[in-house]
Amino acid sequence: MTANGKTIATVFVLIGTAFCGKDSNTVTAPVAAPMANVAGTWSGTYMSNDPRCAEGPMTVTLTQNGSLVTGNFVTTACGPHGFFKATLSGESMTGNIDMGGCTGGGVLGEVHGNALSIAVGDFYRPLVTENQVLMEGGQATLSR
Repeated sequence: MTANGKTIATVFVLIGTAFCGKDSNTVTAPVAAPMANVAGTWSGTYMSNDPRCAEGPMTVTLTQNGSLVTGNFVTTACGPHGFFKATLSGESMTGNIDMGGCTGGGVLGEVHGNALSIAVGDFYRPLVTENQVLMEGGQATLSR
C-alpha cells in the first residue's frame, strides 16, 4: 500500500472510532416516561356522543396504587356513572367503567399536568337489548 493508501485507511479508522465509540455492543435502553400522579378529585364537563344530550358536569375521584387507578365516575343522566378501573402508563390510561350490568364503557385517558381528558366508549346491555347501544360514550375534560 502506498503512503496515500495508509493515510486514507487511518483517517477512516479515526472517523469510525469517533462516531461509533469504543464498543459497538453497548446499547442504551430508551428512557421510560415518568408515571403521572392522577390520585385525587377531578372535576369538569362530560359531553356525550348522543346529540340529544347536553354537556354536563362530571366529577371523578381517583385512587392510584402504582400503575393501577380506581375510582368513581359521577355525571349527569346522559353520562356514565360507576366504578372505574384503569392501568396508567406514563401519561396514558386505559380501562373501563363498570356501570350496573352493562358491557362496554372502555376508557382512554391522557394526563397533561393538572388536565385530564378521557374518551369513553359506548355501553351495551346484551341480554336486554341484543347488543344495541344502551348509552353512547363521550368525552370528559377535567382538571384539579
